[in-house]
Amino acid sequence: MPTFEDPAKDADELGEAARGLAYATRRISVPDDTYRVLGSMHSALTSVQQSLRQLADWHERHSPFAATDDGDRAAGQEQAAKASGWLTIAAASLDQVVQLVMTAQSENGRIAWQPEPSPLDQALQERSAVLDADALATEQAREDLGRRLE
Repeated sequence: MPTFEDPAKDADELGEAARGLAYATRRISVPDDTYRVLGSMHSALTSVQQSLRQLADWHERHSPFAATDDGDRAAGQEQAAKASGWLTIAAASLDQVVQLVMTAQSENGRIAWQPEPSPLDQALQERSAVLDADALATEQAREDLGRRLE
């Protein structure tokens, strides 16, 4: 469960949840669930984007306190500024991803998923297709014969 107060623990939980989702979406047994999954992913991506912006702001605000391991404050402040910049770019880059997932969810919402045919129904459909092909070939043969006899 999220703590809403411990960013390290909540980030670990997000990582575990993302791994679980990656595993679970290898096979989806209820097609209608895809709409809900996309909605939750949209929400999660938006939250990740917000977290990236907040981390960028944090690095910027706390850069005066940054130093390298050997105590170089100027270099530490420069690294904090660079981290802030990269996090800002990462957050901005998610704009397109968030929009694309929202668009995919919208398209998904227009789908009326149909059940897969049973093995018997599938066999009947295949047999029907063979019979249709045979009937078409027979009709073409008759037409060819009729033209030859003319």
